[in-house]
Amino acid sequence: MGKLLRWMLTIAFVCSFASKGWTQKKGFWKGVVAYLDSSNVKGVDPDYITQPDKPWAVVLNSTTDQMSFEVSSTMDDDFTTDMQIKPPVSTSLGLWAGYRGWGAGYSLSLSGNDGYSFAMNMVSPSYGINLRIKRFSFDKPNGSWSAKDSNGKDQGGALDDDFLNTFLSSPMKIGSVAFDGYWVFNKKRFSLLAAYDQSTTQLRSAGSLIAGIMYYYQELDYDSPRNFFFIKNAGDVGLMKVHQGSVGLGYTYNWVPARGWVFNAVAMPVLTLINKVKSSRYEIILPEEGYNPWDTESYLNAITMNYIGDETLNGGVRLNLDLRMAASYCWHNWYVGVMGQFHRFRSNNDNTTIKLTDWMVKASVGMRL
Repeated sequence: MGKLLRWMLTIAFVCSFASKGWTQKKGFWKGVVAYLDSSNVKGVDPDYITQPDKPWAVVLNSTTDQMSFEVSSTMDDDFTTDMQIKPPVSTSLGLWAGYRGWGAGYSLSLSGNDGYSFAMNMVSPSYGINLRIKRFSFDKPNGSWSAKDSNGKDQGGALDDDFLNTFLSSPMKIGSVAFDGYWVFNKKRFSLLAAYDQSTTQLRSAGSLIAGIMYYYQELDYDSPRNFFFIKNAGDVGLMKVHQGSVGLGYTYNWVPARGWVFNAVAMPVLTLINKVKSSRYEIILPEEGYNPWDTESYLNAITMNYIGDETLNGGVRLNLDLRMAASYCWHNWYVGVMGQFHRFRSNNDNTTIKLTDWMVKASVGMRL
């Protein structure tokens, strides 16, 4: 009888702890759901901002983007080469699902570009964070040259494909990391969520001051003997790494011309305070005489290069611009949206100037559940 009583007490204790644990678990998830239901509209003016009744959403989206370089190098103060590295436009199709704007998704590339890309963003009533990482190889640049003859007259022209395929034949490796965060001051009457992920609804037009920080890293790697023409005309530089840190202050506005519509624009001048360029230099050793001038492949294979060292230069303070636009329309349990973003950066290293343009357009169709 005593043994049976002990077993019954043990089972009772186990069931009690299990029940308590399940109750705590249910309480935890209720707290999470309550937070998500209230976080987007906490402290807002209900005459300006509300949120949809149905919290879940499934979204089909398509993203189109492109990152291009312009590299200009001057040698001996009179001979300049300009390279335009403009890869094909990248397109992807993705599916996203989430609760009150919080969720996850996956995108599949449709363009087949070499390399990879990663994007992550988080938007709240007060702040937002965006991260984009890209890396790819490229071997079909456009090029031109310009110089002055002995009489001081300008000369120049395009570098034809045969020339580029011979003397710039090793693919360039291009990478970038872009991070930006921002803070919205008027979260009571203005919501970026309404324009960019439709987890809230802007009922009346309103705007806000917006502050932001940005970090940008870009890498251009072409340190191969087969790129000797470009390396020699870039001051013996075969690898460049650029670090840029910026702060900005601008304005954003949501225009609501009719029920269900919202148009947003963000214009934020950013002051680049950190603008460092790290360059790796190489000595190009061309083969001695004795090679058949028509045997280009043998000549290129005989070229060698020696690493000289790194040099870090401060590019100084610069003013850039961060632009974004978005539009969306909601009806019943459906919504459509489109947004665009544009960045342009410039950096210098001795006689070499790099201009980078990065743009993105994203379109989406969503259904609330």
